Parts: sequence; C-alpha cells; structure tokens
Amino acid sequence: MTMGLDSDSASHRGKATVHSPVRFGCVGLGGYAEHICGLLQECSNSQTAPVHLAAVWDPQIAAHEALAASLRAAGVKIFNQYEELLSDGIEALWLPVPIDLHRSYTLKALDAGKAVMCEKPAAGSVDDVDAMIAARDRTGLPVAIGYQDIYDPTTLQIKRQLLDGEIGTIQSVAVWGCWPRSEAYFRRSVWAGRFQRDGTWILDSPANNAMSHFINLALFLLGPTERESAQPLAVEAELYRANDIENYDTCGLRIMAPIPVLVLLTHACATSIEPRIELRGSAGCLRYQAFDSVEIHGRRGHQSFPLDAGGVRSAMVDRFARWIRGSLGSDLVATLEVARAPVVAINGASEAVAVAQIPDAHRKDLTLDGATLRTIAGVEAAFDHCAATGQMPHESGQCPWSSPPGTRDLRGYTHFAGPRV
Repeated sequence: MTMGLDSDSASHRGKATVHSPVRFGCVGLGGYAEHICGLLQECSNSQTAPVHLAAVWDPQIAAHEALAASLRAAGVKIFNQYEELLSDGIEALWLPVPIDLHRSYTLKALDAGKAVMCEKPAAGSVDDVDAMIAARDRTGLPVAIGYQDIYDPTTLQIKRQLLDGEIGTIQSVAVWGCWPRSEAYFRRSVWAGRFQRDGTWILDSPANNAMSHFINLALFLLGPTERESAQPLAVEAELYRANDIENYDTCGLRIMAPIPVLVLLTHACATSIEPRIELRGSAGCLRYQAFDSVEIHGRRGHQSFPLDAGGVRSAMVDRFARWIRGSLGSDLVATLEVARAPVVAINGASEAVAVAQIPDAHRKDLTLDGATLRTIAGVEAAFDHCAATGQMPHESGQCPWSSPPGTRDLRGYTHFAGPRV
C-alpha cells in the first residue's frame, strides 16, 4: 500500500501559496470538537503553516449556542448541514466524530475535494480503513489520523535509534495502562461500550478508543522503516468486562508483529496508572512513560527524552497544514496505513475470543466523581506482574478471574467478520 505521502499536494492547492493559511472546517461544537475549534483558532498565528478556522457544522447547534455565537463573532461560518460545510471554500476538514462516522464522513469530504484529519482510531473495522485508503488514493488528498504521539518530535528521534540498533535486536514489547472509568463514562453516548451502531462497527473499548494511542505507537516503533508500522501476523486475546456493557473494558493481547507485543489495558481499576511501553532488546531497553518521557538504556548509555505533552496537538495542526501545502519534508504524520495496524489487531482479537464477564467475587464497586466505578480486585498489581514477566493474564497465575485466550491468524487480513459471542 502507498503511504499517501508521495504527492506534493499541488492538485488541490489551487492558487494557494506555501505560506497562505489553510482554511479549515470542523464537524461539531460539543465535547472534543469544542477543543479542536479552539486549537485551530490558536494555531492561526503559526509562522510555519498558518491555518484559519473558516466554518463549522454541528447537527445540534442550539445546544451549543454560546460557542456558536462566539465563533460567528470571530468570522467563522456556522452551517446547518454537513453538505453545506463541504460546499464551502474550505481546504481541509477536522473530524472529531464518533467512530462509526469516520468512514462515511471521510469519504464524503474527500469526494468534495477536502483533505481530512480524522480522530483516532481510524475506524472500527479494517474494511472501513481500507475503503478510506482507496478513497484517499483515488482523490490524491491527504488523510491523517489524530494519533498525537506520532507527531511528537521525540517519536522520529527514537524510531531512528531503534532502526540503528541502539538496543540491539528487539525481542519483546509490553504495553500496559490502567485508566479508571465509571458508569458515567459508559453512559456518555449511545455507542459507548458497544460493538456497533446502525450496522457500523465501533468496538468501543480501551484498546480501540481511549488507550488505542499506545498500541498504535508500539506497532509504529517496531516498523521496518521510519514511516511504517509493524504488521500484525497473529493475535492471542483475553477480553473481559466488569461493567454492564456489550464489549470489553479490560484486555490482555499478545500481538505477533512478528515480535510479541503484550498489551494489558483496563478501565475497571481503582488506581490510574499512566500507560507505559517497554521495548526489550539484546543490547538494552526503551521505556516510554505516557505524557512524561522516554528513557533509552542502550549502546550509547542512558538517554532521556522529554515528551512534548503540551504542544503536540499544535504540532499535529502544523504538520497537517504543511502536508496540504506540500512542505511536510521528513516530518511524520499518522497515515491511514500506520493507523490500520492496530485496527487489524483489535479486529482479530474480537474474532478470537468472546468477551468474558468478571465474576462478582472478583469485582469491587467504588465511587468516582459521584458515579459507581466497577473494578477488578488487584488488577493493577496483576498487570504490573504480567508486563514484567511477559505473560498473559491467564498464564500468569495472578488473575483468578481470567480464562484461556483465543487466537486468530492475521496474515492477509482484510475483513472483520464480527466479534465472537
């Protein structure tokens, strides 16, 4: 597959110059979309690739009238229909929309001649991602995914060191994190914790939503070149739910890429543990601590790289705008191909094994911000043990609530057949 970075974007720049502001539209005014509108306005003064928030559409404008009035006062057009937004003179569209809308909204935007920045994950199924890739290639327009870690300057720096053999031959990878989420989180929308909505796959879960960043980053760091991710060849999966939801809130995955990538993620926990990634090699190791730093112990000794947690979203805007203007250079963006790799693994995991209910004896209900937080007793310590030993929950002996995993071959995987039930 093409990486989608070969075009100089001349075909859709029209009369725009390299330094003229990229006219953006945004879908939505509430939730995360409100943040994106503010971000685009803040980035309007960028010296490298300035942007201009020109237009917004939200299906429920009346619910966000204060923000809509503020944007109108700043000269931003507010539209009543998505088609009206697409017919406006914008060049690019930001899509902070629910997962089930990623494919359809992206395809409509591309067909209307707009470049697209779509929030993560790319989609709920590999079928939808491949349709987005085909539409991008047909139109020749940039499409990027909002995996912010890819846009952090540190990511390319450490990827180059890994390719140069700084920690030797990589032998294993562990990704683990615990983010407590109460019942209020699973009531945040009609699709929260669901397999699909209106016939479109979502697979809402810690692995395909809140913490999908870290699976994506781990596979990217294992990729064979600076811009590629490692491709999953098989997955072993244990999927669990402590909450009254359809999909899982806790998972143990072993993704063969072909190096084993152990993934341990949960929302059913009492303590927040920021996600970590550890790559172990024959000559050292790399430790990534989300929102903090990357530590490398390798051939050059100890190195520490701070992560740009505060400015990485601005970097996303800047790089995407420069890609549209044909001046991206060697900087990274999260392409559809990069974002496809974790979708393949997550689809395969759902096909491999059914979601198992955590027995009442191993659950403990707490309170978080006035709402019930359902937790798996001791899951934090169990995941720490699994990450240190490279073991899945069931094989660790630390998780009496666990059950044997299922497996799925992912070679040549192009179709999600639905979750095992």
